[in-house]
Amino acid sequence: MQQLIAHAKRATWFLGYLAVLAAPRALIEVVAPDAVRGPLEMSAVSTGLVAFSLLMTAFVLMARVPSLLACFGVEAVLRIHRVVAILGVPLVAAHVLLVLAEDPRGLSIFDLAHTTAAARAAVVSTLALGAVVVLALRRRRRQPRYEGWRLLHVALAGTVFVAAFLHVWWLHHLARHPALGAWFAVMALVVAAVAVRRWVWLPMKARRRSYVVERVAEAAGDAVTLEVRAHGHDGVPFRPGQFAWVKIGTSSFVFEEHPFTIASTAEAPHRMQFAVKALGDFTELLRGVRPGRRVFIDGPYGQMTVDGLESSWGFVFIAGGIGITPMLSMLRTLADRGDRRRHILIVGARSETDIVLRPEIERLRERLCLTVGYALQQPPEGWTGESGRIDAALLDRWLPSRAPRRFDYFLCGPPVMVVDIAGDLRDRGIPGRRIHTERFEVV
Repeated sequence: MQQLIAHAKRATWFLGYLAVLAAPRALIEVVAPDAVRGPLEMSAVSTGLVAFSLLMTAFVLMARVPSLLACFGVEAVLRIHRVVAILGVPLVAAHVLLVLAEDPRGLSIFDLAHTTAAARAAVVSTLALGAVVVLALRRRRRQPRYEGWRLLHVALAGTVFVAAFLHVWWLHHLARHPALGAWFAVMALVVAAVAVRRWVWLPMKARRRSYVVERVAEAAGDAVTLEVRAHGHDGVPFRPGQFAWVKIGTSSFVFEEHPFTIASTAEAPHRMQFAVKALGDFTELLRGVRPGRRVFIDGPYGQMTVDGLESSWGFVFIAGGIGITPMLSMLRTLADRGDRRRHILIVGARSETDIVLRPEIERLRERLCLTVGYALQQPPEGWTGESGRIDAALLDRWLPSRAPRRFDYFLCGPPVMVVDIAGDLRDRGIPGRRIHTERFEVV
């Protein structure tokens, strides 16, 4: 039943997406056929409207809408956002070319000193979209500081949408029709509401439920553990395996924030622990954070959790590097709940000193029916555990021999590892609904 409900919710979102794409063209055909003249203008208008809808959808996708994230998961939403944004670029280019072919003014449209306000807005939107594309490509090659890149990306994305809306509105020939005008107004209000929720309401909510730093400590594998406690409230409830965006500063409106998985038990939400790999400027700065510093948490998010899987015979957790954090949260929660099912944890690391939070893993063996295996790419002399990467042969040695299809499997780590292992599990007959994944990518 839960699977059917989940499929129904995804189908609802998908149908809503198609409706957003198709509505403007349908309205033109039904209620405003006189709004365009001839097939060339219809093609120009159609490509522009679909591009506008795609860009609006891309904007909304990254607004952390809880029901959307619950249906698809953060990693899927991120991929959809990228695909939708990429699809919008050639449509905008096609729209511009068709307008130039149809409009007798030709290239004089781009003479900003003498053209119309609608054309100026179109130029601003197109240039901002081009800048977004260039920045995205440069980021893959240059790896700029994430916080600065993100600030510029958000500002440009907002400029793209606002200017595109003004372009349509100031043209008048579409917006003057009551039905079309109402549709554009509703879409603008939806985006505005989503933006206010994302950039105003969520920070205000985080301020009311702030935490303070209790302890910052070094951990194996060049990681840092951040332990916080609730400040003036009972804690933010979360499900084991979920993550949150974390801000450290004097205000919850600080722009810089980063997503970290919660590593602590869900049974004590007033105290949270995050284990963070020192990969960038922000995570390096964590080492200097002093106890008592205010922390603001936006969350929880994510759908990779053991909650709701009471009928499962047990769980197999497969983690690479810092991907151990959601596994620890789930295992600690299971231990606090007195779970007696059989569980297996497989941890992949470069070397023995890179195994993150190994003491905590070992302590969990005493509280759970838990089998733990470590796979090292660079094992020390005399190492008796697994060697090399987690692959199909290793899975054959560690997967449950009895009714493996009755267990649930959780994968977290580098994207390549997660994709490969998920494929290996499916090759061994594990149903896709039993495989739960989380990848460490920026969102």
